[in-house]
Amino acid sequence: MENAKQYFEKTKLNPPRPLTKKFIEMNINPQKAVELGCGAGNDTAYLIKNGWDVIAIDVEDTEQMILEKLNSKEKIKFEFSKQNFENIDLYETNLILANYSIPFCKKDNFKEFWKKIEKNIIKDGYFVGNFFGVKDSWKDIKKDNVFLSKEEVLKLFEKNFEIILFEEIENDKQTANGNMKHWHIFNVIARKK
Repeated sequence: MENAKQYFEKTKLNPPRPLTKKFIEMNINPQKAVELGCGAGNDTAYLIKNGWDVIAIDVEDTEQMILEKLNSKEKIKFEFSKQNFENIDLYETNLILANYSIPFCKKDNFKEFWKKIEKNIIKDGYFVGNFFGVKDSWKDIKKDNVFLSKEEVLKLFEKNFEIILFEEIENDKQTANGNMKHWHIFNVIARKK
């Protein structure tokens, strides 16, 4: 919890994630979105400011932090739900946004969690998010979390999605808390068939 508070404090003024910006640049008609692991709410606020209605989900209560980013009209488009991924109740939606959050699902619960994500994105809806790869340096430290190979990530989307963007990124950068780490990330934007 203390690490989470520090993380939210350090990231609350960050711009929206590049993947979220790329999605907005696609000019999809704004509808209903769910953000998984919304954290300080930068992406949630960005979606709302671009016309989306958003249910923001996080295991920590960051609702107030997000409300501070929204004006009175925008607040009507916002809902917060405090949940963990292992027992999550999802809602049918046009978009599920999951930046740097899915890997923190406990790996034993990941298959069930992914089924819920897939089921709740409606036809022609979108998944926008990323996964940690097997070369990520946290793989040896965070043994309960989800790390996938390129083939495993692609397999998640092969049946029910059309992949619009797929990027594999490997680099050494600081975390929000200032620690260096080797990142191995797969970014995905996919449309449900």
